[in-house]
Amino acid sequence: MQNLYLENTCRFPKTLTPQKAPEGCLLFRGETGDKPFFLEFTPVDSRILRLRVYENAYEPPLGDAVGEKAPVTAQLSQDDTGSLLKTEDFSLRLTHAPFSLTLENAQGQLVYREQTEDVDSVGEGMQQIPPVGFVETPEGTAAALCPRLHYDEHIYGLGERFGEFDRRGQRIAMWNRDTLGCRDEASYKNIPFYVSSRGYGLFVNSRQKVVFSIGELSNASLYVQTPGTSCEYYFFVGTPAQVVSGFMQLTGPAVLPPDWSFGLWYSTGFQGASREAVMTDARIFREKQIPCDVLHFDCYWLRENMWCDFVWDDAQYPNRQEMLRLLHEDGFKVCLWMNPYVTICTEMYQEGAAQGYFAKNAQGEPYTADLWHGLLPYCAILDVTNPQACGWFADKLRTVLREGVDVLKTDFGEDIPVDALFSNGCTGAQMRNLYSVLYNELVSSVVKEVTGKALVWGRSGAAGMQKFPVCWSGDPRSCYEGMAGTLRAGLSMAMSGVPFWSHDMGGFYGEIREDVFVRWCQFGLFTSHSRLHGTSDRQPWAYGPRAEAILTHYIRLRYRLMPYILETARQCVREGLPFLRPLVLEHPQDPTVSTIWDEYYFGPALLVAPVFGGDNETRRVYLPEGSWQGLEDGLAYEGGRWHTLKCPLETLPVFWRTDRPLPMDDTKPQWIEEGKDRA
Repeated sequence: MQNLYLENTCRFPKTLTPQKAPEGCLLFRGETGDKPFFLEFTPVDSRILRLRVYENAYEPPLGDAVGEKAPVTAQLSQDDTGSLLKTEDFSLRLTHAPFSLTLENAQGQLVYREQTEDVDSVGEGMQQIPPVGFVETPEGTAAALCPRLHYDEHIYGLGERFGEFDRRGQRIAMWNRDTLGCRDEASYKNIPFYVSSRGYGLFVNSRQKVVFSIGELSNASLYVQTPGTSCEYYFFVGTPAQVVSGFMQLTGPAVLPPDWSFGLWYSTGFQGASREAVMTDARIFREKQIPCDVLHFDCYWLRENMWCDFVWDDAQYPNRQEMLRLLHEDGFKVCLWMNPYVTICTEMYQEGAAQGYFAKNAQGEPYTADLWHGLLPYCAILDVTNPQACGWFADKLRTVLREGVDVLKTDFGEDIPVDALFSNGCTGAQMRNLYSVLYNELVSSVVKEVTGKALVWGRSGAAGMQKFPVCWSGDPRSCYEGMAGTLRAGLSMAMSGVPFWSHDMGGFYGEIREDVFVRWCQFGLFTSHSRLHGTSDRQPWAYGPRAEAILTHYIRLRYRLMPYILETARQCVREGLPFLRPLVLEHPQDPTVSTIWDEYYFGPALLVAPVFGGDNETRRVYLPEGSWQGLEDGLAYEGGRWHTLKCPLETLPVFWRTDRPLPMDDTKPQWIEEGKDRA
């Protein structure tokens, strides 16, 4: 993206010429003085407006996240000077000469204006941030859109991002990457959808490298650039909750995970894991009466350098079917790690290469690369666009699932080489973001086929990923900065239409202290899904008796809250809402909450304030208007003000909004003990 565009590099409408349109739509030719293009406006819901911009004919995007939508009933009117498209929830107003575009809500308040006046001070605007239209870049033609950015506007979403919660001042590219530490602008999950504090949201229906400049090229503009000569945008009008819900339903709907998935997940270890260690940990969980529902086997269930060929390491896990049976009898579900890459050391690679089941290089051979950053031999990449390859891969999945595995952790899928070639004719650059959707869709469908429930534990993602729950945040360092970035990522995902999200409690890598472990686990037990995982020990008893006592208390508290958690999960799917809710989602009219990222709603009734410090850390917590009570201390707290709390390591500030129901159970539900779903 260039810093500024000269007049001869961009085309945007000086005027609009009305055209004959399909019923229920408005169609215009944008007169540019050079090469005209078309703008087509269609209401697809009373709160959702679709805009298609194209040069000659509209071309659906690769991996369309929405599909064709019929127009809804709307009032259309037009004269020589302008056009109006109106539903019960928004009004689109266009002037034809000179061109202008605005959106108003049902109360007549302006929520969106296309920016047409962001020019420099020299030559009366020879350099301009271009409005809707097309620009010529070194990489080719790209579509442009330019929402006006109000001086006090806040922007949220755009996928899982570990930086500042408010996106203002950032440049963000939709480009899936292995973040290698969750510490910069890189993201495993890029979703070209944002929510504005002005009362609207925008989704760019593209899997390509869409770039958002949010007050970064100019403090007066939110500039969006999308590769190609055809682009589809969706505008959502309403409160933040209505906007997020509309997007989740448009690209979904979300799928409800099985009830048992909301129990505790425990990772049985990283390097050096074994059957003996797994069975010992499982026994200790039960002896100590620490509730736990899922045991996860990470990558070392496979043989060395044989990832990922779905063949157990029998030396470390002898008689695995007996092991799986015993774990199930003890009430555990089992999760296995996997990824879509196959090292060249395996028989599976030879088999797939002979059949043409991998992405290829320019010579037509399997594309192999160092996809493990030097940690493994070179790997080939499953061609998820080849139906025969997907069927072959699905058979590998069925084999392990039918032995007694309940769910698969779909790791990786982000770093697709840009010059790889796929059977659908696309390059790796074109497939970069789409790959993770097809990958998780494939695995989720096989898990559902064998077990009856759609579920994965996925790292990479894109728009529509709510159809393949659940996801986790990848590999942060075990420190408070890693924990803070993880929380920001979770709230960003919430504002991106993904309801079920988790993370590695304790962080993934690096030396971990007792206090960091405890504080991270307290936070993690108040996310939709909770998993203990990392490169070092994550047993609740691994960091001393004090840490064990604290974690045991909060794990049991989560299980006491299970009726509330399950009802919230059903509400999320039913209403298109996230489980974790930034305060701005619940209180958009309260200016205090617009940049608060370090506290959140856990469902509709509980507010959680994670502590980023050790024993007796001081924590300031803002409670919005309402009646509040400490979940555990039972004290009343005044809403609409800040509270300063001293937090012993045993204490996590959690507050109940007393005007909302909070069903709890003091016993572990029978359905969890039996490993079954509640009817």
